[in-house]
Amino acid sequence: MPARRLSRLVADAVLGVLALAVGGLLLWHGAIPDRAGIMGLVESVLPWFGILIVFFAVVAAVRRSAFVGIGALVSAIVWAALFVPQLTPHQGSGEASLTVISENVDADNPDPGKTVASLAARHPQVIALQELTDTSAQAALTTLDGQYPHHYLVGTVGVWSELPLSHGQSLTLGLGWKRALSVDVKTDAGTVRVYALHAASLRPGEFAQRDTMLGTLAATLRADHSPRLIAVGDFNAASTDRSFRQLLATVDEPRTSQWGLGFTWPAHFPVARVDHILERGLDVVSSVVLPPNGSDHRPIEVGLR
Repeated sequence: MPARRLSRLVADAVLGVLALAVGGLLLWHGAIPDRAGIMGLVESVLPWFGILIVFFAVVAAVRRSAFVGIGALVSAIVWAALFVPQLTPHQGSGEASLTVISENVDADNPDPGKTVASLAARHPQVIALQELTDTSAQAALTTLDGQYPHHYLVGTVGVWSELPLSHGQSLTLGLGWKRALSVDVKTDAGTVRVYALHAASLRPGEFAQRDTMLGTLAATLRADHSPRLIAVGDFNAASTDRSFRQLLATVDEPRTSQWGLGFTWPAHFPVARVDHILERGLDVVSSVVLPPNGSDHRPIEVGLR
């Protein structure tokens, strides 16, 4: 065999293995040990690996390579099986009796009052806010005072409600400071327990605190036998993150009612869904990501009954 042809075959085989490896990573990323939080970052952007698959498909077409084409095709099938069902809108039946909006308002937000007012204009029964500073917390209190007479604040996290609140508790979730809370919301259909949190950030070398919070929250939710329960906030973890997925053993994440994967961050070109509203014991009517409103996160709104 001529050396040039052999070299081309070897190159095609390597490219084919790399194309196939994309699908393998999508399927078995959870089996790869996480070192310094690197896998947490990779898992946050797994849907974007579709771009790599397209790249290998183009390479296969240009090189007319069956090796690369087969690898790209297998990975494309894996990607489609994982993400295409989530891309299509899902709308529940009935009319929502409890609407919840959550947003990280951004500590550097120059006009937090305007951001909060945009949420109140949608008239949800409950608003959960994260990353509150002294300034933005006061702006929220002033903006929501008349429409939302009930509120509970813990550190940088707060819940405002048209409906009565009770049994508020601050939660550390395994850390030495308070970044979470639980509170009961009294609805016409009964009490709904609400957990609100702002998880610690995920950065290379800095992931242990976030994982501790999510793991402790998962254990807390398992131990909570409330018939109707919501966990809401900025989890700093995508739905594909291994630390986040442990929560899904006891609560469900509603599918979005819009086309797409419901990314929330960063606001003007979102690449990951790090903000979530999870539920147990409730029927989901709708789940949408709202347009940017001054924060670096987009708000999410879920209608429940």
